[in-house]
Amino acid sequence: VDSLLFHPVAYWEVTKEYSDGRPSDMAWVSNDRVSAKLKDRNTIVDFYTVDGNPRPMSGVGSLITFQSIAGDGVLIAGAQVLRAAINIQNAASIAAQTPQATGHLKNTGADIPEAQVEALKARWKANRQSNSVSYLTSTIDFIPNSFSPSEMGYNDAIQYHAMQIARLCNLSAFWLDAEILKSTTYQNRVDVRQDLVDLSLRVFMNSIEDRLSMDDICPRGQVVRFNVDETFLRDAPMTRLDVIEKMLTLGLIDLDEAKEMEHLAKSGSESPPLTLVKELPAPMMGEM
Repeated sequence: VDSLLFHPVAYWEVTKEYSDGRPSDMAWVSNDRVSAKLKDRNTIVDFYTVDGNPRPMSGVGSLITFQSIAGDGVLIAGAQVLRAAINIQNAASIAAQTPQATGHLKNTGADIPEAQVEALKARWKANRQSNSVSYLTSTIDFIPNSFSPSEMGYNDAIQYHAMQIARLCNLSAFWLDAEILKSTTYQNRVDVRQDLVDLSLRVFMNSIEDRLSMDDICPRGQVVRFNVDETFLRDAPMTRLDVIEKMLTLGLIDLDEAKEMEHLAKSGSESPPLTLVKELPAPMMGEM
């Protein structure tokens, strides 16, 4: 998910295979290690290289590619926004390191030698950094030529760029606590998480699900899906029980099926039902 967010493609390397040639173990490969060698007017991949070493197009050592449907990735599409955010953070850091206003010393009297000028500047700087009192003669004035951090608006600028980065990631500013204007619309916990999945994570989940469901990964007829309903979007117990009760009343399920939905043991069974299909956990945008 990190790679698909920052880049237009993500890579897995096949490390082991089943007897039928399908991969059994895969390892993530960083994008900066992979290069694609193209052919046919630079439109078709001839082969991939990892750390400069050619890789086969199938079998152990080959790469599985996940193509992003979200565009070029944040590092390319949002380069200007990210650069501006870094610059404002650097500016705020410099202001924090030098809390005293910067400026210049103006001599209205006779010129003094350069060595004395440098010594005067050094003493002035040392006193200002230690918050000590500095002394100037009647012919030398200190003229500030910088704005204070509050006048520069660093806090507002940092908040604004955090909101811009959230927009760049198609993520609600709520998740970064970067909302300048707080919304008064009420949403419960499940609704907020549903918005996160539908509006922010779904584009990455679809890319991963579609690729892992192809015949070279899964046997024909099997698919891979993220399990978000049982964990991330699971309703409160009373809400689930209300739904199950209505399904029982309508005859859509029987009692054993209702117990299985809640992972309870069926009638006459001493252990809860087993889940036969292992599903992928829901990805989290914060894990980057």
